Amino acid sequence: MATATIRDLLGNRPVLSLAPTASLRAAAKLMAEHQVGALAVIDGARLAGILSEPDIVFRALARDHDADATQVAEVMTADPVTVDLGDAISDVLVAKLGDAFRHLPVMEAGPVVGLLSYRDVPAQYVMMFEHFREMSTSRADDGA
Repeated sequence: MATATIRDLLGNRPVLSLAPTASLRAAAKLMAEHQVGALAVIDGARLAGILSEPDIVFRALARDHDADATQVAEVMTADPVTVDLGDAISDVLVAKLGDAFRHLPVMEAGPVVGLLSYRDVPAQYVMMFEHFREMSTSRADDGA
């Protein structure tokens, strides 16, 4: 397995972002145009949150919010869990990528430099991590 860090997975992919004051419709159009499931929400130079497809669907549309009148800040996930660009892929999996989160903002010395999707992680890493977690759980259950 040659891929060892988040940097390897992201490559030179640009960060897709928008302001917290953007409308949900603008966010949905940006997501559709780039075929992504999440966007970084940037306030000035600071990561304010992350907006994902479930945020739009479950927090806005299912509650009859107007896509043109509702701002991203109203439904985004504020202060998201982040990972560092140099982190190992195992650290990303420990941070609950795939369990609690489908996307994690990636930071490098302060600013957000990317969004990592669960789909970016090679399947062999996910399988090894799941195997390790199962072994750890069974050992704990056995009192080891």
